[in-house]
Amino acid sequence: MLRQFNRFLLLAIIIALALYITLTNPESATIHIGPNISISAYAGVLYIGVFFIGVLAASIVALFFGLKGWFRERKLRAAERSRQAFFDLFIKARNFMANHEWQAARSLWETVISRDPDNIIARVELSLCLESLGDLKEALRVLDETRASSHASTEVLMRAMTLNRALGNKTAAQDNLSILVAEAPSKRALEVARDIAEEMGRTDDALNYQRELEKVGYSSDQTAAIRTRLMYAHLVKSSEHDAALKEALTLFVKKHPTYVPALERLADLQLNQGQIDECAELLVKAAKASPGDTAKWSRVIDLWLSTAPGDFQRRAERALAAARSSTQGIHGSARIDTEFVVAKTLLAVNRPQEAQQLLNALDALAEREGTKVSRTQEQTRIHLAGLCLSRLGQAKETAPLWEKLVEPGLPATNTGKRPVLSDRGEPSPALSTP
Repeated sequence: MLRQFNRFLLLAIIIALALYITLTNPESATIHIGPNISISAYAGVLYIGVFFIGVLAASIVALFFGLKGWFRERKLRAAERSRQAFFDLFIKARNFMANHEWQAARSLWETVISRDPDNIIARVELSLCLESLGDLKEALRVLDETRASSHASTEVLMRAMTLNRALGNKTAAQDNLSILVAEAPSKRALEVARDIAEEMGRTDDALNYQRELEKVGYSSDQTAAIRTRLMYAHLVKSSEHDAALKEALTLFVKKHPTYVPALERLADLQLNQGQIDECAELLVKAAKASPGDTAKWSRVIDLWLSTAPGDFQRRAERALAAARSSTQGIHGSARIDTEFVVAKTLLAVNRPQEAQQLLNALDALAEREGTKVSRTQEQTRIHLAGLCLSRLGQAKETAPLWEKLVEPGLPATNTGKRPVLSDRGEPSPALSTP
């Protein structure tokens, strides 16, 4: 009621003002609208008319812009609702992926791509789903369209590289990395490009990628070792014949005296030319650069015992010297393994009694080294101990050793001997033979 009264009062005020303006301006006035059109009336009426027309024009303009703003706001709200629905679809798809529901996630990502074919994130996520489903080729195909366009991102290229590498397409993987390295070289791109080039035998490219890594400041604890390995591979590949390779390796090992593959390769070249002493020296360096690798020392020993010419006693002493060198600086369980190398060498040079003494002292040595003789090591010791007894003419004494080797878990008999199969109450094979 009060609101209606206020409206009536406002209307009354407007009418009163209009009457006031009209009555206070009783003189006549003429407005010429065109050459032959004019309007004559009281000045107050004309003033009110002009004001009304201005208000009406302003209202029409305001209405136009108001409607335009309303339609724009409506469009923006619709777009916001669409974006929110799109975002919700993203969240739902990623939830499926988090739960490893790959097929459901795949369906949603395909829906996203059908609405927005250039959506890079959706394509990458769909490729991940397909990869998890085991369809690597389809996962790669999903990325192809984006990878070939100007929208290809680092993530797309890295995903394509990973898939190509998994499929064995190393050339295609290298092509993707080449684009990344050319545009924005990163540590991972350069490292993977180097590794793939090395796998493909492109040592020049691998070495260039490694140099680029170091140039841009990327380094690690393995940097020097990787560079040495690549330089060695490049040297071997680029050498046309053994003479050139030998000369190049001689210089290489002077700069890299602990690189084992180069030492062994140069040793082979020396051996082919009959230079036994030089070969042995290189093999010893390789063995010392590989602590705990008994195979390296075994090769040196075999060189002196089987390959080198000359007096056997002299060769035997050199072989023993190499065997004993294998124990230097070695501790723990690995020390036991090196002692076996010495024992085998002693047997090879017909000194079984010394080998037997060494084997009997292994438990004390293991205690000093703070370790225990493992099951595998114990089996090795039994074999060698049996061989020692045979060499000493005590073949009958080896029976308990073989029983211990075959039946390590059975208790000893009252006589102190371990039971053999015939002691178990089983029929003798002779009785069951027809």
